[in-house]
Amino acid sequence: MRVARVLVAAALLLAVLATPSTVLADGRVALVLGNSAYDYIGRLPNPDSDARDVSSALRRLGFEVTTELDADRVELTEALRGFTRRSAGADVSLVFYAGHGIEMDGVNYLVPVDARLERDVDVRYEAVTLDDLLASTLGASLRLVILDACRNNPLARSMQRTAATRSVSGGSFGDLREDLLGDETLVAYAAAAGTTAADGRGRNSPYTAALLSHLETPVEILTLFRRVRAQVLTATSGQQRPHEYQSLIREHYLTRTLATGTSVTVSATAADPPRTDPPRADGDALREAAEAGDAGAQTELGERYEDGRGIQQDYGAAVSWFRRAADQGYAPAQSALGYMHSTGRGVGRDHDVANSWYRRAADQGNARGQFNLGVQYAAGRGVGRDYGVAATWIRRAAEQGHGSAQTALGYAYEVGRGVSQDHGQAVRWYRLAADQGDARAQNNLGYAYEVGRGVPQNDVAAVRWYRRAAEQGHAIAQSNLGVMYRDGRGVPRDDEAAVAWLRRAANQGETTAQYNLGWMYANGRGVRRDDEEAARWYRRAADEGNANAQYALGWRYENGRGVQRDRVEAVRWYRLAAEQGNANAQEGLDRLR
Repeated sequence: MRVARVLVAAALLLAVLATPSTVLADGRVALVLGNSAYDYIGRLPNPDSDARDVSSALRRLGFEVTTELDADRVELTEALRGFTRRSAGADVSLVFYAGHGIEMDGVNYLVPVDARLERDVDVRYEAVTLDDLLASTLGASLRLVILDACRNNPLARSMQRTAATRSVSGGSFGDLREDLLGDETLVAYAAAAGTTAADGRGRNSPYTAALLSHLETPVEILTLFRRVRAQVLTATSGQQRPHEYQSLIREHYLTRTLATGTSVTVSATAADPPRTDPPRADGDALREAAEAGDAGAQTELGERYEDGRGIQQDYGAAVSWFRRAADQGYAPAQSALGYMHSTGRGVGRDHDVANSWYRRAADQGNARGQFNLGVQYAAGRGVGRDYGVAATWIRRAAEQGHGSAQTALGYAYEVGRGVSQDHGQAVRWYRLAADQGDARAQNNLGYAYEVGRGVPQNDVAAVRWYRRAAEQGHAIAQSNLGVMYRDGRGVPRDDEAAVAWLRRAANQGETTAQYNLGWMYANGRGVRRDDEEAARWYRRAADEGNANAQYALGWRYENGRGVQRDRVEAVRWYRLAAEQGNANAQEGLDRLR
């Protein structure tokens, strides 16, 4: 029964994965840390107000912000632990830290307010590594870490050295190991490695003051940090030189949407043509930039018309703006225009035209175009069905980190469609997508753990992944989680929890959940026994073709349980289930002949 569910989950990919991967995202999370009141050093003048002001700016940009002031080691560790969960699947994960930092033997540390650092060996036990800070942002599409933490540290100067060869900085960070970055990551130091940053004489340090001056400006991120660097150099007469380590592949803009004030990231592949920074302070400025020929602004305006976001929904207008940007060779617009043609929104449905636009975007390296072109080949829409070609295009998108493509590639490996069947590879791709928050991948990874396919069998891990998908509203995962609660697998048996999860899935039309919810009513598990209610849920699933429900409904008509006894109806439902291979229904037909 559960095998059928996971295959249904994967088969549904072709129906849902071709939806656009929007470049206007709302998943913005930030952790802001400001350590001023050190127990054994004295108070730093700025980090408290630096953290408060950065938090306010980020909230204006639409970030969901957690602010921690004067955190000791336990509080700092717990803040990072919680933020790690929030970062998984976020569009942007940002950490800002102001306070003391230190480098020892090539490892950078943040210093909590309760650190004593009496000996050099205490550092690893009393401080928190920058590696841990970076790890807390894993799973986000864009990772930003900003460190205003290179101040002179009296503890570092006074600590006892236990080894003559041990190198301890006096309050500066050392070089960052760039292998720690991963893709789409930027780490900004307030001062170059091996140098210290100044405290401010006013409310903010020179670095944070510069950051606040430019953080809400609609410019590309690298341009933003160049401007910050220039302002700091001027403010400190060249004594403090900020530095960034980055592995950015696409262009990113942090701005505010017109309608909601929430932050957005506009991403373009490296192969996209140069573009100006589209003004996004208000609707008139965006339209002016679009009218002036800015391809990014034209695409954003098209998306707003498509979604009805802050503007009257108008698919025709969306198509018009997408076309203007697409005709300039702007890959995101070409992919968006392909989607409009493939769905018939604002223009006649035409898969040939859709594929032409998808291909233009895909050939420039645009992941969304590559993925959607792969889906078209898998479905045989506008092209001959070719799973091998589909897998090739989907792989290109998956290798760029496109979550839906990673899920689809995992399914291709699971069933051997366009690639050789390989459950280990299926799990690998599911995990990459699941770590980004893709609910379909999380559900399928849960199933892999449940049955031990590509990974060791582990019901606890299965429940964990089912839950992550279920909490996002994924109906099949909710159904699977309900069954795990019903059977007490990976969690203590809890019939009421089982019913709750099954009902959430059933109300979304998930037929296996409807069947199982009917079973719970029929057996009085987690609810009062109610044959009529059981029959009602069986019927909803049976009407949608669920063979188990068809058999169960036939049995009820045969025996008059929750419905009036009716041999003809019993035979009809048995036959429908038997034609799908249901053995119980086949026996029922033999019994009634």
